[in-house]
Amino acid sequence: MRLFPEKEKMNTFRKKGLPIIFAVAWTPMVWMLMVALLGPAMQYLFADWRPIVAILVVSTLLVVFGLVGLFRRYALKIFGDR
Repeated sequence: MRLFPEKEKMNTFRKKGLPIIFAVAWTPMVWMLMVALLGPAMQYLFADWRPIVAILVVSTLLVVFGLVGLFRRYALKIFGDR
């Protein structure tokens, strides 16, 4: 028994579900990268850790949403006609 017996359901999941799974899976990795790159420099700017975390959360979400949009755009260019 297949997970998606109808090809249309599988294509709908690919277009809508996989970017969400991608975003959930890659958010911790992007977070760690942002902390490693921006964290030490931000320690000098702010004395408290709360604004640093707030800025890193917002920047991580922006990067992840940007990557999802970028991958959607290129996926439609490559696989849009098929």
